[in-house]
Amino acid sequence: MDDTTKSIIFILIGLGIVWILIGGPARMKSKDDLFIRPLAPGEEAETYGKIEFGKESKDNEIISIPEQTEQSSVVGSPSTETTTVDENTSPYKGKIEISKSYGSKSDVDQEYIKLKVNNISDEAIQISDWKLRSGITGTETTIGNAVKLPYTSQQNTASAIFVYSRNEIIITTGRSPIGFSFLVNKCSGYLEQFQDFVPNISKQCPLAEDENIPSYELRIFNDECWDFIDSISKCETPSNYPLDMQYECRNYLTTNINYGACLDNHKGDNDFYGNEWRIFLNRSNELWKNNREIIELIDGQGKLVDSYSY
Repeated sequence: MDDTTKSIIFILIGLGIVWILIGGPARMKSKDDLFIRPLAPGEEAETYGKIEFGKESKDNEIISIPEQTEQSSVVGSPSTETTTVDENTSPYKGKIEISKSYGSKSDVDQEYIKLKVNNISDEAIQISDWKLRSGITGTETTIGNAVKLPYTSQQNTASAIFVYSRNEIIITTGRSPIGFSFLVNKCSGYLEQFQDFVPNISKQCPLAEDENIPSYELRIFNDECWDFIDSISKCETPSNYPLDMQYECRNYLTTNINYGACLDNHKGDNDFYGNEWRIFLNRSNELWKNNREIIELIDGQGKLVDSYSY
């Protein structure tokens, strides 16, 4: 026997010893092992034997493992669902709405719309650079700035408009009777006496008899003066006086019962400013069609806030 043959015999004997040490014939018959079943013609491969996934399965039970598909869900994985957001819709949609329109009016001083602020968080919303646009004709105009505290006897400076929850904005197509847009206040009713606002400004001014009359006048006013003061309606400056009106009484009323004096006396009151803006677009031509119109409110980014059809 040559050396090569001897080497092969020694290797085979060594492999046999190793096989016996790791279980030998008993391992071949172990019920715990996993085998591949021989394929019959036309069959797909399956496994049989014991597979543990936290607990024992029956011996030699065929276990099939489904493949994960694209629709399989994985615990902890992010959802593949997405919410579609219209890029043309303003983030202010629902916070400000067009609540009423008188766009059917042919007179530009009577053609107006109302905006209502529903902003429940009460954040300040700047609307000066917002636009109003006709969805039919495409005509548009910018809302613009306004005067927060308007005076009639001095120059006023307009600034950006910030609106809050519960504010109402009346936007008139025509020109302002006092030359600018403004925020209504406790004394604004005096402006209604000599100007024509559409709609009318509510008269909420303090009564003349409730004003803080200086003690000097209190002592010298006669009964006719007090009767006259009691007869003065809210937000009205007396224009006609009795011929025999007491001089001190007439002088007091002329000086103190008017819009300017009301501002000086009440601009520090907690309830001085109202919730209503009067905005004027200063147009000489109609902005809206008299019928079959779509009014669109567009924010500063060019996105639709609200629309109103009639």
